[in-house]
Amino acid sequence: MKKILSSIPAVVAMMTMTTMFTACSSDGDGQQPSDLAKLIIDAEKSSYIDVDGEENGTRAIALSGDESSINTSWIGSDVVTVFKNDWQSQIGTLSPDVQTAQDKGFPANRTKLEGVITYNNLKAGDKLDLIYPRSTWDYTGQKGTIADISKNFDYITTSVNVVYIDKDNTSNPVYSTSAFFGKAEQTIVKFTLVNADGTALTVPELSITTAGNQLVKKCSLNGKATEKGGDLIVKPESSTNVFYVAIRNDNEGKDQYTLTAKQADGKVLTYTKSDVELVRGNFKKIKVKMKFYDDTYTERDPYYNEDGEEVWE
Repeated sequence: MKKILSSIPAVVAMMTMTTMFTACSSDGDGQQPSDLAKLIIDAEKSSYIDVDGEENGTRAIALSGDESSINTSWIGSDVVTVFKNDWQSQIGTLSPDVQTAQDKGFPANRTKLEGVITYNNLKAGDKLDLIYPRSTWDYTGQKGTIADISKNFDYITTSVNVVYIDKDNTSNPVYSTSAFFGKAEQTIVKFTLVNADGTALTVPELSITTAGNQLVKKCSLNGKATEKGGDLIVKPESSTNVFYVAIRNDNEGKDQYTLTAKQADGKVLTYTKSDVELVRGNFKKIKVKMKFYDDTYTERDPYYNEDGEEVWE
């Protein structure tokens, strides 16, 4: 892993912070100090890739100008949560120093993460686990936008090892190996819903189910699903025909997906597609020609239109 910053000592020299707080002792006989420290990590995010397997951009995530890909970058409001003991103990949170990264000319997907952690009992060689963007791994409650996914559902994990703890420094800085936030833990899919004639189909929400019944709703921090199956409901703030959805399927091979939506007049539309494979870390665009629930139709092979969308009709 490339080192991202070359001036950590200069940064450390500027840090000031209180390094002690009072906590209850394990035997309850009084108070004992626990140490706080500044954790400094060089960090890099990987790209989402589009359906042809080519990398596009540099995670906040945002559509590229032509909406052909999702670009990834660090923004100041990003939060990385730090755990030790294999996700058992949360010891602090980190934020990217975006301005310093920009000043040094780093690309948007590279930064220096900093934050205060509890470091008592830490030693060189210890492993720290990191998760972004939230410490609660939950795919329910999606609003169908890229901004919402970026803030709440763009999950990715990694780990680092403690390299050095400078106990002689007043800020007690802790240094670690570099962090590479690599493959995303979900697929991002842009579903565009249209009528049979290609006109926009505006609906208040979208329901997604699979034949394998393995859609993940919630995960433990080690990535094991704790709740899965049933329907994943995506409800935007207002009716739309475009839904961006973060999907994690424990059946990582091909599965049968069913999309269901209800119009304002109460009529239900649906579409079922077999042999769909959504690879984690990919970005995929799918245009779906929805059918009324009581209509019969013959499933056709998907094809790609001039906008790079896979078409289901």
